[in-house]
Formats: sequence, C-alpha cells, structure tokens
Amino acid sequence: MNTLAIANDEVRTEGVDYFDPQDYLVDVVRRATANQQDLHIAAQGLGELVVLSSRGEYFSTIEKMAAFCKLNPERLQIEVLKSQDPRRPDDKAIGRNIDELMWQAGFHASSGRLIKGCYRDDVVELSHWPNLTRLPRTENTVRIAAFFTRYPTSITFASRLLKVERSELFQFYSAAHCAGVARAVNRQAEEPVLEPHRNQTMLSALLGRIVGL
Repeated sequence: MNTLAIANDEVRTEGVDYFDPQDYLVDVVRRATANQQDLHIAAQGLGELVVLSSRGEYFSTIEKMAAFCKLNPERLQIEVLKSQDPRRPDDKAIGRNIDELMWQAGFHASSGRLIKGCYRDDVVELSHWPNLTRLPRTENTVRIAAFFTRYPTSITFASRLLKVERSELFQFYSAAHCAGVARAVNRQAEEPVLEPHRNQTMLSALLGRIVGL
C-alpha cells in the first residue's frame, strides 16, 4: 500500500469506532451462507437457532436475540447439520428469511459502531426497503432508509442533513450492509474470504480427550 493510500485510510477511519464481525454471530451466519452450510447454533440459557442456507431460511427459539447476537462465536455451540439430522425442520415448515437474521446480527453487534470494511465516506445506496416491521430499529431508521433509497450519499453528509447522530447511521449502515440491502457505490466492495465451518462438537470431543490424557 502506498503512502497516499495509507493517508486516505487514516482520514476515512479517523474518529470512527469499528467492530469486527468475526467477534459476533454475524460472521457465523455469513460464513454459513457463503458456503451453503446448514447449521445448528445454540447458547446455554438463550435458545437455539437453525440456519438453513440451502433454503435461505432460519428458525429460532431465541427470546433475547440482542444478547445472542452479541456473543462471541467461541461461546456458541455450532454444529453443521447433516441431511437426516432430527433437528432439521421439516420441508413443509416455513422459516424466516436469512437476510432478516443478518440485519439483526449486524444491528445488535454494532451498538452504534461501524462494521469493519465499511467507511464513513462510503456513498451508501439502498437497493430496496428492509421489512422494518419485523426488524429491530432506532428512532430514525425509517427516515434514514427513505433518504438512502432516494439519495445515495455518505454517512457524514447524511448525518448533517438529517440531523441524526453518526452512531445511529453507523448502526443502520452496518445492519443494512449485513442484510445485503446497502452498498457503497463509490468504491469496489471488499469481499472477505469466508471459510466453511467445521463441526465444533467433534473438535470439542477431541480436545476433551487431549486434556484428559
């Protein structure tokens, strides 16, 4: 990276609090969808989540989704579901769209921070409206969605025009980016390499045997 590029990165990230998606549920789900994996995800005391990337759906028994989305993946029990796994919902069962789960995961992980890989000077465009009646939102989410749908612009400029705190815009952009409804039109997207999940149950059993030796 040349000196000018480094200087530009420093300017665009100055004063911005970022979060790394790898530290949260959002990375677990996007790795699954990128590799067409079906997962069973559980956390003690919070419930269970079945992600069916093969169908673009998810099923949840979680009541406190915000707490679940904020957990580090190391605290989650993640298992790759086989085709005959009894925990797999019946083919006739209708789940929720995975994009909604990705919105929730990005929204709750953000807590007013911007997801790593996005920038405050991104010219943000919304491809379509998220289903906000079923999703967590802030006080100005509807105004922000309407604005970016009609006028693609930067977070900084939108904050001034709408008189909304940048932290609220960061949370919106993070959630919308994770859900695939927002994109930066002024630069090439940075696509991370997402490795498939390995079965944690097998790894845990192996580690248990090693520790017991």
